[in-house]
Amino acid sequence: MAWITDSLRGAIEAAGRLNPFGRGATSTALSGIFSHELATAAYMASGMMKKVISIPAEDRVREWRDWQADAKAIEAIEKEEARLALTAKVQEAENLRGIGGGALLIITAGDHSQELKPEQITKGGIVAINVVSRWQITGKEWIKELTSPQYGEPTMWEMKGETGAAVNIHPSRVICFRGARIPAGSAVGDEEAFWGDSRLLRVYTEVSRSDETQAWFAALVRKAKLLRIGIPDLDSRDVEELNKRIEVIGLGESSLNATVYRSSGGADDAGETITDYQVTWNGIPAMMDAFDQRVAAVSDIPFTRLMGRSPAGMNATGKSDDDNWNKMVVSGQKLETRPCLEKLDPFLLRSAGVDPAKVTWKFAPLSVPSEAEEATTFKTTMEAVTLVQATGTIPDEAFAKGVQNLMSEREYIPGLDQALSEIPEDERFGLNPKPPADNDDDPNALQSGKEVIVPSAGGGGSVPARRAANDAAAFFVDATPRPLYVQRKLLNGADLIAWAKANGFTSTLPADDMHVTVLYSRTAVDPMKMGEGWSGDDKGNVRVKPGGPRAIERLGESAVVLLFASYDIEGRHRSMVEAGGSHDFPDYQPHVTISYDVPADFDLDALKPFTGALEFGPELFEPLDLDWKSKVVEA
Repeated sequence: MAWITDSLRGAIEAAGRLNPFGRGATSTALSGIFSHELATAAYMASGMMKKVISIPAEDRVREWRDWQADAKAIEAIEKEEARLALTAKVQEAENLRGIGGGALLIITAGDHSQELKPEQITKGGIVAINVVSRWQITGKEWIKELTSPQYGEPTMWEMKGETGAAVNIHPSRVICFRGARIPAGSAVGDEEAFWGDSRLLRVYTEVSRSDETQAWFAALVRKAKLLRIGIPDLDSRDVEELNKRIEVIGLGESSLNATVYRSSGGADDAGETITDYQVTWNGIPAMMDAFDQRVAAVSDIPFTRLMGRSPAGMNATGKSDDDNWNKMVVSGQKLETRPCLEKLDPFLLRSAGVDPAKVTWKFAPLSVPSEAEEATTFKTTMEAVTLVQATGTIPDEAFAKGVQNLMSEREYIPGLDQALSEIPEDERFGLNPKPPADNDDDPNALQSGKEVIVPSAGGGGSVPARRAANDAAAFFVDATPRPLYVQRKLLNGADLIAWAKANGFTSTLPADDMHVTVLYSRTAVDPMKMGEGWSGDDKGNVRVKPGGPRAIERLGESAVVLLFASYDIEGRHRSMVEAGGSHDFPDYQPHVTISYDVPADFDLDALKPFTGALEFGPELFEPLDLDWKSKVVEA
């Protein structure tokens, strides 16, 4: 009896020791700072651990980055990144950061023990970019001087070379992907303090518990149908005889799918008994999910992303989880990945043959929008672009370059880059021929309908008014491209004249000569391509409501004008320029010329501008006379 009991106890204990989750098993905890071997074993042995480490690394580089530069520069940069397999290298380094730190090395020609400066790199100068783990490289002579910018860093790195001999690598050639900082005062060495904490250590306990739960469940599946065998006089049976009996029972189970046992022989003979035990699964899946959700919480990865499940619950879309996760990834990109790339980029861009001063970048969006979302984004973006352009704060050339780059980067119009490259630069960016150097007047102010005689300010006779660049009656009879002038006549010019007289003006243009210039294009254009104005009443008239921003200023040598704001007129001018028209000045401001004969000492600042309504007639298209200055008659 004692022998049988001891034998059974020994067998059960042996089986328990083989079970990694048994009562007699010991768990290996990674407490504090852990070794390379333990970290690697923990990472390689658990599928859950691999996901916790690799998901953040993958998502930080998944969409990579959008470069802001001209098309040729972007193409050169992307080719250099592809040649060096940079995206894959950064992902690998981020994986190592999660395990316990990593280093992204710039390998170039020359002595690796010497300092490397970006200006030393020529086009194609980077031979390769390779990744080594923190356990393959060792820091030497750690800087202890608190006033040093390199405090806590080594003066040199060392690793084994191809022959096994130590190779020195200057810190300027190494981009370190480090873990979270260990709290100051921790009793750790310089090397451990430099590399910092690891993501693996943070999640190790919860991942271990999740794995243990899964292992227990797997073991429980084997016991889904447990067969219990009752044998009379078990304690007096011979071991060999007992084994033979159990073998017979097992043979019946496997061959006949039936259990063979000795039935009861009467009241004094209980016989053998076979009892089936069915495991109940109620609550087990929920318990397993609870452990996995704990892993998700500690690792800051949404449960849907970690487990690859669709959202659960009524009306659940998972958008909240996705948004929260994207914020976490963006935060990691900003705080950890970007500083590493910014240290690398001065070398990378020079190796690509690009001036770093002319390039910027940002991480590409993490989510892929639907067609409807893309359409909405495009509409919103273009509305914002239009509003920015209307402010006039950005020069036309810079604005055109920026918008074209935006359209190309976001691929709103496929083939746009190729199409634009075939257009001369003056046309591509909306550049126009500059006006003659001796033209100090504003041609917009000089475009009047006919020659008028106005009294001189000094009362000593009369002075011919500035003559229009062309005659308002010379309207088009065909659509031949030519320099173009478009104006709207001021229909209530008498109101403006009355205001001017009341404020000390001795002379003004006649009411039928007052107008607003919509376009003054030296560039030859087809007038039919200008289209028609989208604003105005059924007669084509436009009304500028009373009030709003107004100003009285001098333009050119002698013109005094009323400046006013009109979104309709400004927008129409902009659309004509976009359709091919030109504009001689950096900005366009709608105005009506009041007079050319206002003394220089007349105090315009003391005037309160005309605030009444401005009624303008329909657009008048006229051929522009580029020789208008020679026809101006002076007194």
